[in-house]
Amino acid sequence: MSGEVNLTRLRMLSEIGTRGTFSAAAAALDYTPSAVSQQIALLERETGVRLVERGPRGAELTDAGRLLVRHADVALLELAKARQALDQLSSTGTARLRVAAFSTAMATIVALAARSFGEAYPECTVQVVDAEPPAAWAMLAARQVDAAVVYDFEAGGEGELVGDDPVLLCLPGGHRLAEEDEVELADLSGELWFGSDACPWVPSLVEQCRAAGFTPSFSPLLTHDYAAMQGLVAAHRLVGLIPVLALAAPHPGVVIRELRPRPRPRTIRYAADPANPAVDGFRDHLRDSLARHAVRA
Repeated sequence: MSGEVNLTRLRMLSEIGTRGTFSAAAAALDYTPSAVSQQIALLERETGVRLVERGPRGAELTDAGRLLVRHADVALLELAKARQALDQLSSTGTARLRVAAFSTAMATIVALAARSFGEAYPECTVQVVDAEPPAAWAMLAARQVDAAVVYDFEAGGEGELVGDDPVLLCLPGGHRLAEEDEVELADLSGELWFGSDACPWVPSLVEQCRAAGFTPSFSPLLTHDYAAMQGLVAAHRLVGLIPVLALAAPHPGVVIRELRPRPRPRTIRYAADPANPAVDGFRDHLRDSLARHAVRA
């Protein structure tokens, strides 16, 4: 299947499967039978398979058509639920969504999600608050925000999984390994690393380094700001790990490389107060923005 599939065509296909004829599907959707036939033909070209068998008694979905409809019906139902929830939210006069998010997400995927969500639902105002995960959880518990975008480095953490933020290697410019596309962890034995026990990714890094045959040494320099971290790596000839979402504006004094074996990714999670009907719609836009950011990265 190439490209994105049009939801209107999927709805038409679903109606044909339910009603058994093009004319009945057209009447239900307020289209002409000719328009429905043309759109189904376009859908078959998009998917590259025959979806409907046309006969004198009507129309019947092929196996491929039934498979596509099963998945399409789920998407259409979720879209209808989101629209209904936003309609309800708008009618109550409380069309506001408050989101707490950590800084590197706020500047990237949350900003993208807020824009696309606002375009889809202009009646809902999105307010974003900068908060690291502990503060975001506390704000959500106190109902100071409606949703929280958080991260962790563990499997099975709290919140709904949005996706992974890969972690890369940050080297100072001119480093002996800077010309390599991928750097083997074992080749970094003897280097001074940025980080401390306060960094959530350090335990897994230590574990991987020991598996590679060495124990890492860490610099006493510490910051939770990834832009400042890159400056420290460049100025003090350190090596460090950095998530992709923190690379919106790479420092000119560092180079970013893949590390083998790959470090454990930063897991992005979403938690929300179900009392606000906008939270599910925003979650979907957040997932989409993370996927788009990953493609660009």
